[in-house]
Amino acid sequence: MTRRLCAVIVLAGMFVSTPLWAAQLSRPQAEYSADSVMQTEDGTIEQHVFVTPTKERQELLTGSGDGVVMIFRYDTKVMWQLMPSEHMYMEHSMEKAAAQNKGKDISKWDFEETVVGEETLDGVKVTKYKTIATSTDGKKYGGFSWRTKDGIAVKQDLLYKEGNEKRRMTTELKNLKVGKQDPKLFEVPEGFTKFDMAGMMGGMMGREGMGMPPAEQPSSRNRPTVQQPAVTVPQDDLPTAPETPADDRSDMQKAGDMMKKLFGR
Repeated sequence: MTRRLCAVIVLAGMFVSTPLWAAQLSRPQAEYSADSVMQTEDGTIEQHVFVTPTKERQELLTGSGDGVVMIFRYDTKVMWQLMPSEHMYMEHSMEKAAAQNKGKDISKWDFEETVVGEETLDGVKVTKYKTIATSTDGKKYGGFSWRTKDGIAVKQDLLYKEGNEKRRMTTELKNLKVGKQDPKLFEVPEGFTKFDMAGMMGGMMGREGMGMPPAEQPSSRNRPTVQQPAVTVPQDDLPTAPETPADDRSDMQKAGDMMKKLFGR
């Protein structure tokens, strides 16, 4: 179960790490739900979204219920990462995440936006905008976005450039339904247990958990002995590089490093 859980955590990290240049500059002023399709050079991501001006829910679930749900609470600066199949959730501070990703700070970017014209996409009337943005360290992106009068980004087609690197990403909403959303969609469901990443890392990366002999202990003669179960990992899966200090890594980075150690990838 642990490996499966780790895979879900890393999967979520891939989807929540949307670059700044792909994000909306302001929150929409209407509530809606839709199917979202994101395409990059790395592949296609399909998810169902529920959105309000201050909250957002992104669902990436399979038919069997596996997958992950992200709830962004812009009003309280908290993000919850739900793992429905495990009835668990993780909690992240959005302010802390922003501090750890200084390159994604909107205040470091200069945006220039102009109106191109009016269009209709999938039966929805939108305004097409051209955007050019430059960061203080020379990164650039540009492209087009199609937004409703309420600020709903029905489509975005953006190109990012940093040095010789160029990346393109498009996002588009299908089956858009504007209307009031159930407040329960943006709360942690009853019966879900908060997942402690630090505790799991400590347990799995301990000497016994890695199949290594325990450190020498003082004599236990005349004292009762409690046998602790050990999780044995094949030696081929052991890390070959020093581990990054835990206090310098985010929960997502910890999960990613752990996946590499477990699966040798």
